[in-house]
Amino acid sequence: MIIKLIWLKMQQLRINPAQYEILNVLSCVDKEEDVAELKSVIVQFLNSRLQKEINRLWDDGTLNEGKVEAWADEHMRTSYK
Repeated sequence: MIIKLIWLKMQQLRINPAQYEILNVLSCVDKEEDVAELKSVIVQFLNSRLQKEINRLWDDGTLNEGKVEAWADEHMRTSYK
């Protein structure tokens, strides 16, 4: 039932196909420990993708030691004046 409601609301909610698939899988997860395990798997997946992208940027020269060191000196807080 939940999946049907989500399917009907997809246009309004603008859920992409990947999000829909994850919601579909999650509809059968009902234990907290399963949710925690699934969250861990998703975090590992996203971490792997991020590491691959960082490696690609490093290999093509977009990212380098100087750039990383420059970030350490940046003040990125929003001014609220």
